[in-house]
Amino acid sequence: MVENMIVQKYGGIAMQDSSNRRLVIERIQKAVTTHKKVLVVVSAMGRRGQHYATDTLLDLIPNTPHSIETDLLSACGELISASVLVAELKNEGLHSTILYGKNAGIITNESYGNANIEYVDISEINKAFETYHCVVVPGFQGVSKYSNNFTTLGRGGSDLTAVVYGHYLKADVVEFYKNVPGVMTSDPSTNKQVELISYMTYEELQLKINEPVEVIQKRAAKFAALHSVPLHIRSLYEETNGTFVYQ
Repeated sequence: MVENMIVQKYGGIAMQDSSNRRLVIERIQKAVTTHKKVLVVVSAMGRRGQHYATDTLLDLIPNTPHSIETDLLSACGELISASVLVAELKNEGLHSTILYGKNAGIITNESYGNANIEYVDISEINKAFETYHCVVVPGFQGVSKYSNNFTTLGRGGSDLTAVVYGHYLKADVVEFYKNVPGVMTSDPSTNKQVELISYMTYEELQLKINEPVEVIQKRAAKFAALHSVPLHIRSLYEETNGTFVYQ
């Protein structure tokens, strides 16, 4: 087990361009200073229409049922994000590496497009932390225990990736960086009279997820509640306290 470590998850907006990734790198640098070790989970860059977004990639083979081919193609977005981020971290002098596929340790069944995690092997991650302060893994994906094919964990699956690692690595906290200050009382894009919720329980988070704006993936929230994984939902752009989720 790695002591004094956290997990950070960065979504498509955080990864979409160099200026946002500059903020990501600053967050990672601060986390390394404070927590010594950081596991970073990344989503594919941007949203549909941007070159490497998952939906853009899947538009290359439209109207195709979930399969080996669609999961391999859609997994590429997170692989690109992870590769680019590690290259940029190294340019900043931050000792980091990337783990993916079987080395990342998330082993699943073969339900392509919405795979279930069969078990998690963190041995390669623990080994990497013996050398590196920061380990970056592509979210949303695993490897089939039967065929070693790439599989994906459903829409929003990078959230599940982060929470699962948080549990198995016994992280101090799993941080989710968003384009909002944290969990709000209502959708800030449609209602200006909103307030930040500083603390909420897992049960309260489950209720918020049922609203139109999904705070984090439902499977991720359920896993966090089941295993009491502490969560911190916060802004990429502002130095605010965000929302803490725990029992």
